[in-house]
Amino acid sequence: MEQALYRAAILTFEELGFVFPTRRADDSEINDARSVSASVAFKGEFDGTLVVQVERDILPPIAANMLGEDALIGEVMLIDVLGEIANVICGNVLPEIGGKTAVFQLDAPQITIQKSYAVNPSSSAKLDLEEGRADVLLYLN
Repeated sequence: MEQALYRAAILTFEELGFVFPTRRADDSEINDARSVSASVAFKGEFDGTLVVQVERDILPPIAANMLGEDALIGEVMLIDVLGEIANVICGNVLPEIGGKTAVFQLDAPQITIQKSYAVNPSSSAKLDLEEGRADVLLYLN
């Protein structure tokens, strides 16, 4: 499950954001004071939530890459970009762990500022990006 989560996260950041993450060498946590998160709840073959928590500094360059714009991008658009990343990662990882024929219903992404999550996700992918760090956490009910 962890390998599928890493693959989905890395592929999404590379293909959508044109950034190239690597696995974090240590298991340190993101500083909550500088973070923002998007969570996507899902139901289907199994239920759960996928969370993407990032340091705020990585959002402007990723948004600029996704939108093809170098102009200042507003806060609402930055939040939408994070929600889209979470949605795509969730949509890519679920068939990998549930099977290609599994059907899931995804809720709209929810944004949270400065929130710590439960310490025991079912799986996690901790990434280093040139601009900062991102954690992808998968919680299964």
